[in-house]
Amino acid sequence: MKNRGFKTISSFCRSESGVSTAVAAALLIGVLVAFMTTVQINYMPVWKEDAEYAHMSDVWQDMSRLKSNIDILTAGLVINDDARIAMNSPIAVGGSEIPFIRSTTTGGTLAINNDMSGISAKMEHNGSTFTTGTSLYYTGAVSYRPANLHYVEETYCYENGALIVSQGDRSVMKLAPGIVLEKDTDSVNFLVRAVTLEGERGVMSSNTVEDIRLTTQYLNNIYPPGEEGFTNITSVDLTIYTENKEAWEKYFENSVDDINLHNEDYNLSNSTYTVTFSLHPQDKELYIDIDEAVIKIETGIQ
Repeated sequence: MKNRGFKTISSFCRSESGVSTAVAAALLIGVLVAFMTTVQINYMPVWKEDAEYAHMSDVWQDMSRLKSNIDILTAGLVINDDARIAMNSPIAVGGSEIPFIRSTTTGGTLAINNDMSGISAKMEHNGSTFTTGTSLYYTGAVSYRPANLHYVEETYCYENGALIVSQGDRSVMKLAPGIVLEKDTDSVNFLVRAVTLEGERGVMSSNTVEDIRLTTQYLNNIYPPGEEGFTNITSVDLTIYTENKEAWEKYFENSVDDINLHNEDYNLSNSTYTVTFSLHPQDKELYIDIDEAVIKIETGIQ
């Protein structure tokens, strides 16, 4: 007599449809895991590096534009110190997205008047000494520090009228300040056009675009005092307060090389946070002009 209500256990083991479904599911999961692992290991770092590189290129353009706008405003004050001119300079603190993962964006930190920046000068004239005192003790700075994981971390800093790029302890000046050294037949002319960014300190980490507003205030003539220029100036010591000593030392070295100044006519020294350029030409008259352009800086990060 046959038992028609039940099948033996061995008959289930011989079911090909159940086995094929399980194998297909396992293979699909394996392929998916392999795909995700390949993307995570081989492609994700490249995408992140490309996004960080694109972002740093945007930051470089924005910081260069900031420096250019400040130069334009300074020139406007030189032409008319009563002029009131306002300009906006947005900075892409973050925003470059990684392909297929739009929620992941690059970012960094924007700091206003939070980095070391300042100038002081001492002039020897007819046996007396004139100093700039505290008028340029702090000139203000704008810096951007990225939060890169794959691309090189370069810090961009606008300080004392110059735009500097640094990596660790190394730094290079990309855009020069308003400090000009010239040599005529019988004289050496030293022009210092300092820029003071007048505004509150602030630091913000962000992955969006932050706006910086710049407004001219006034132009202050620091040296020579009065209408007439001083003669018989024997020497000037210009000290730059900075954390980017290498960039400033190289700038002064290039400046004296450009006008073929002799070694006995100048001296360059540094300390922990300063670079001092001493100018004392032996057989030429020395003329010095120091001005300060004051520009108000406003952001939404205070």
